[in-house]
Amino acid sequence: MKPSILITGASGGIGQSLVAKLADHFQIYATGRKGDRLRSFPETVRTLSGDLSSETFRAQLSEWANGVTAIIHNAGYAPNISVEETDSDFDRQVFEINAIAPLDLTRKLQSSLGQGSPGRVISISSFATHDPFPGFRAYAASKSALESLVRSLSGETDGQVIGFNVALAAVETPALRAFADEAMVPPEAALAPDAVAMAVARLLRGEFDDRSGERFLLSVSHALPD
Repeated sequence: MKPSILITGASGGIGQSLVAKLADHFQIYATGRKGDRLRSFPETVRTLSGDLSSETFRAQLSEWANGVTAIIHNAGYAPNISVEETDSDFDRQVFEINAIAPLDLTRKLQSSLGQGSPGRVISISSFATHDPFPGFRAYAASKSALESLVRSLSGETDGQVIGFNVALAAVETPALRAFADEAMVPPEAALAPDAVAMAVARLLRGEFDDRSGERFLLSVSHALPD
């Protein structure tokens, strides 16, 4: 029987690549906001659409995905807005999706993950956590919180659940092009989503279990070590 994995944000560019790369080796539970894209996956991929900012949906999702031994926290909310245009409600929304939802799901599925010997949790994070750029303050802060969650897992579970942070630079997705044209980020400076998926596959295979809690930078000039 294949090990099972929950992928959030599966209807986005990186999420779709993760599903395609991992489907041969994992029973995939894929969730995202865009149900039409989820329905395009092969029948072997189990899907559930919904909004991670909803506690009700997260409860439903964790019950539906019970049995998984890995989670990829790929979903993210990254609006590019100046501080002057934001307020506390905006900050809460960003943190709800990027930090609270992963914390909640990981807690609800901790016993399930622990059956993985070890279970593995991977956060798809951002270079912005160590080099914030204008317009993404709340995003960077929320992803920093997510990284702290992942680093804490091994100690909190006596090593039954371990985690890794994958901090991405520019990735060639519709989300990138929504705020950065090719003059700002040339195509050759953007990582392919498939490259992210291949790196995640290596982490899930256990190649880096002895480096649990580490943060791996991923860009056109940074790759996982051989």
